[in-house]
Amino acid sequence: MTETKTAGPSGAQRIILAALVGAVIVMFLGSFAYRMKGQGLVVPVQQEQAGGMGGGMGAMGMGGIDVNRMQQLMTEMKQRPNDPSVLLELANTFMMMQAWDRALTLVDKAVKIAPDSVEANRALGMVRYQRKEYPLAEKSFETVLKLAPDDVLGHYNMGILLKYYLRKPAEGDKHFRRVVQLNPQDADVLKSAQEELAGGTAGK
Repeated sequence: MTETKTAGPSGAQRIILAALVGAVIVMFLGSFAYRMKGQGLVVPVQQEQAGGMGGGMGAMGMGGIDVNRMQQLMTEMKQRPNDPSVLLELANTFMMMQAWDRALTLVDKAVKIAPDSVEANRALGMVRYQRKEYPLAEKSFETVLKLAPDDVLGHYNMGILLKYYLRKPAEGDKHFRRVVQLNPQDADVLKSAQEELAGGTAGK
C-alpha cells in the first residue's frame, strides 16, 4: 500500500514502535518507554528481572532474540494455547523479528481471549500500525482508551496516528493536550507532546 502523508514528526517526536509488549509477563519488572527515531509510536516495555526465568537470557540470536526463551514459549503455547501472557510474549518475539503476520495471528487471538486487556489491544494496535493498517490501528487504540481513559501512551500514540497518518491534526492535538494534562513521568513523552502542540496550529 502506497503511503502518502504530511511531513512527519521530527527529532524527539519521531518515536518508532518498539517491538515489545511484555506488560502482562510476570518475569518482567520495572517499566520504561522504549523508543527510537523512526515512524511515530511508543510502547511500554518491561525490564527483565535479573536472572529471568530458566536462569538468564540464554542464547541470543539476531536482533537480540533469546532463542532458548523462544523455544520455551513455543512449547508453552502448545501446552497452554489460550494463555494471553504466553501469546503476547511470543508475539513480542516475532515483533522484534519484524514478522508482523505471525505477530498479528498471536495478538489477534490474545484479544479474542482477553478483550478487556489493555496490553493485548495495545499490541494489536502496534501490529496494525506496522502493517500500515491505520484505521484498524485507530480502532485498537480507541479500545485501549475506553479501557484505560488516562493511558498516557494510548493518547500519545493516538495523537501521532491521527495527526500524521489519518490526516486529522486537530483530533491528534486533543490527545497531545491530554498527555500534557496527565503530566507523565516519562519526560521524553511529555516533551514530545508539548512540542507537537507548540509546533502546529491544528486544533488551536
